[in-house]
Amino acid sequence: MCDILFAKWIKLFAVPSFAFLFWACSDGDKTAGGTTEDAGIIADLNVAGVAQKGPFIKGSAVTVQGIDCKTMELTGERFESTVKSDKGDYDVSSINLSSPCAVFEVSGYYLNEVTGAKSADVVTLQAITNLKDRKNVNVNVLTSLEYGRVKVLATEMSFAEAKKQAEKEVLMSFGMAGAMDENLKFEDLNIFDAGNENAALLAVGVLLQGDGDVGVLAKRLEKFADDIVQDGEWNDSQTKTEIAEWAVAATANGKLDTIRKNIESWGYTDEVPTFEMFVDALMASSSSTTHGSSSSSNGGEGSGNSLYEAPCKTDGVDTCEYSELTDERDAQIYKTVKIGNQVWMAENLNYKTENSYCYNDSTTYCDMYGRLYTWDVAMEICPSGWHLPDTTDWKILVEAVGGWNEAGKILKSKTGWISFENGDNYGFSLLPGGFRHGGGTFNLKGYTAYLWVASENPDTTSYARSIVAEYAAIDSFSDALKDNAYSVRCIKDSK
Repeated sequence: MCDILFAKWIKLFAVPSFAFLFWACSDGDKTAGGTTEDAGIIADLNVAGVAQKGPFIKGSAVTVQGIDCKTMELTGERFESTVKSDKGDYDVSSINLSSPCAVFEVSGYYLNEVTGAKSADVVTLQAITNLKDRKNVNVNVLTSLEYGRVKVLATEMSFAEAKKQAEKEVLMSFGMAGAMDENLKFEDLNIFDAGNENAALLAVGVLLQGDGDVGVLAKRLEKFADDIVQDGEWNDSQTKTEIAEWAVAATANGKLDTIRKNIESWGYTDEVPTFEMFVDALMASSSSTTHGSSSSSNGGEGSGNSLYEAPCKTDGVDTCEYSELTDERDAQIYKTVKIGNQVWMAENLNYKTENSYCYNDSTTYCDMYGRLYTWDVAMEICPSGWHLPDTTDWKILVEAVGGWNEAGKILKSKTGWISFENGDNYGFSLLPGGFRHGGGTFNLKGYTAYLWVASENPDTTSYARSIVAEYAAIDSFSDALKDNAYSVRCIKDSK
C-alpha cells in the first residue's frame, strides 16, 4: 500500500522532496516472505530480452505482469508486446509497476533445435524476476522450470534468496549443479552465447524436447514444475529415464551433432555452447532411478545385510585401518584404507601419462583431486598389485557401507566439496574431481565425483561404466563416453 501511495504522489508532484514518503513507509517492513530489499516501484522502464526454447519466432506474444515480491500475488498491472524477429528478441516499453517484481510470459511458435524447423504448435514459457537494477530479461526453459518453485519459496524468504535456491535445485535435478555462475540468474542466459551456463540452458531445452512434439515438451515442462514446486526435487523417475535413454541414443547415432549444425544454420551465433557435456551429466545423474531396485537397496545396520561393516570414523573418533601404497613408477605415496575384506586407495590416482589431464590443465587441481583419465588408459593405469575396480568390487564396497542410497554421503570426503554435508565414515574420502569432456572442456569440479569402472556397456563400444557421486546416493554404473576423462580409484588385488 505504501508503494502505491508513493507512486501516486510522484505522478502528482514529480519532485524529489516527496521521496521521504516511500522510505518512511518501507523502513522496517519485514513481512513474511520478503524484506525491504524487495520494496520499491518501477516507473517508465523499458525492458529488452530474448525468448527461447529454440528462439521464438517473429510475432510471438509477450506479456509483463506485476507481482508483489512478498505475497506473490499479481497486482493487475499488465503490459504487452511481441517478438521482433525469428531470433527471439523483444522489448517492452513504459513499464510501470507498484512492486519491482514481474512475471514475463511468451507464447508462440519456436525454432526446434532437434529438427531445425519451426514447431508445429505454440508453447508458453514464463520468467519471474526483480526489475530493480535490471533492464534485460531473457525468457527460457530454465526460467519456466523455476517459476512455481520461486513463488513458493518467496513466501518464506527474500525474493533474491528464493531465486538462488530454486535455480540451484533445478540444475541439481539435471545433474548440472556446477554449471551456474553464482552471479548470474536464469534470465541472463542465452543459447546463442558461449559459456557453461548457456550450454546448460541449451542442454535442458534439447533434453526436454527429445524427439517429441510440442505436446510432449509442454507435458514435461508441466510435470517437472509440479514435481519440484513443494520440495525442490525432481522425483519423476520415469520421465528422467526416458530423457536419459534418448540422450544415450542421440549421442551414439550422431543426433547431437545434427542439433549443433541446426543451430549453426540459423546464423544467430558464431559459437554454439558445448551443450553436449551437460547431456552427459544428465545421463550420469539419471542412473539414480535404479536405487529403488533390489540391487540398489539400502542395506544398512539391522537390514540383514551380512556384508555391512560398522563405521570406523564418527564423532572425531577414527579407528579405520589405514596403510600406504608407494607407486614405484614415480615414487608417489598414497593413503589406503581397508573396508571389510577390501583394500582401497583413499586418494585419487595422480600418475601422469598420455591421455591423462589435470582439471582446467592446472597442476594445482591434480594435487587436490588427482588426474583425470580416459577409460582405455584407466583400464591399465593402476600400480602393480592393484586394479581398476569392476562392478563386483563396487557392489561389495557399497553393500559394506550400507547400500546405494546413502553411500555417497558416507564415502565422500568432508572437505573439497562446494555443497552437501558428508560423513566420510569409512576413511574412503571420495573427492569431487569433476570430469573432462572428450571435446576438451572441464566441468563440475567441487560438485561431483566421476570414477571409472572396469566394465564396458555390452551394447556399444563407445561407452563404459562409471560411478557418479553427487548427492547422498551414489549413481550405480552409469554409462559414459570412453573419451571422457574421469578420476581413478584403485583396489588391491585379492590374494
